[in-house]
Amino acid sequence: MRPDASRVRGLYCLADDDPRWPADPVEQARAALAGGARVVQLRAKRATDRAALAWGEAIAALARAHGALFFVNDRFDLALACGADGVHLGQGDLPPARVPAEVRARLLIGRSTHTPEQARAACAEPVDYVAFGPLFGT
Repeated sequence: MRPDASRVRGLYCLADDDPRWPADPVEQARAALAGGARVVQLRAKRATDRAALAWGEAIAALARAHGALFFVNDRFDLALACGADGVHLGQGDLPPARVPAEVRARLLIGRSTHTPEQARAACAEPVDYVAFGPLFGT
């Protein structure tokens, strides 16, 4: 069942696999949720699919236990496989309109934007929320 899009609010945290971070994405998510995050997004740019799936399954369970939402960055296939609530698509990812209808029936879809023009365009796309940033480089 597709989650309620109105739940995408409050503190939204990224759990990232960048090796500069001292904790892995699961521990980052655990800390964010303990601190009150309402949404956690797995951003696994360096991991193998197997590692990202394992992290995703663990974070999905943590998010459910905290009544929070869980999104996977870039990949709706991985989001479906690990039981995520949604997928967050960047400007270089699959356009939201190309996400299959059966996937849209199960997952919320978010969109990254970086310019006012992209934000305006995203508002016309079939997405549940639009993110704007970064305000600070990551």
